[in-house]
Amino acid sequence: MKLFFIRTDPVQEIAAERSTLDLLRDVLSQKVAQPPASPDSLTAACGWPLVYDEKLAPGVVHCRPSRPDAVEPPTIAEVEAYFQTLTRPTQP
Repeated sequence: MKLFFIRTDPVQEIAAERSTLDLLRDVLSQKVAQPPASPDSLTAACGWPLVYDEKLAPGVVHCRPSRPDAVEPPTIAEVEAYFQTLTRPTQP
């Protein structure tokens, strides 16, 4: 699964749908401590709480203010289009 990170300042939490956030926790726990780290220790490691948000598309991780209604997260298609424009070669 590709993970797309979107940041909306001020970042106060990291949100993703259940399977995406579980994957992120697994990846982070390998970097933080062995055996797998608890959600509390992961929060301490990254500084922000990790929360489930089923409104987000799979693969999207939204670093956002703690009010989920503050900014509507982009769709996966919008995120992919944005990254494609960043990686597209410039015309001479």
